[in-house]
Amino acid sequence: MDQATVMVVDDCSAWRLYLRALMEIIPGFEIVADAGDGLEAVEKATQLRPDILLLDIGLPFLNGIRAAEAIRVSSPDTKIFFVTQEQDEDIRNAALATGAEGYVVKSNAASELMMTVEAALRRDVYPGQRAEPRAITAY
Repeated sequence: MDQATVMVVDDCSAWRLYLRALMEIIPGFEIVADAGDGLEAVEKATQLRPDILLLDIGLPFLNGIRAAEAIRVSSPDTKIFFVTQEQDEDIRNAALATGAEGYVVKSNAASELMMTVEAALRRDVYPGQRAEPRAITAY
């Protein structure tokens, strides 16, 4: 993939700007859209079909897990990465059970996000990025 298109979804505009800045400094990534809620995320992802979607969980109107489920249907090739403050293991597993490629806690985004994205693009698994093989609690 020469140029990967990226969409950033978070209800905090300052955080969206931060994630955009993290991605824009790396050659090969082009930010094509952002969204501030889950419904807008589904609409834009369906229309634009970005290669990479950075998605928060705590979103208005439609939470990130439900948005990921809808996006997985409408844009199945989009690689979804949750970037969230949620550290609960059940929520993490529910998020990864949507077929997401990765899960990064916001406090670790600067050090982990690019490694996680790059590993997924190489089809490697960055440590801790798959759902545990136990029952998933619905979010």
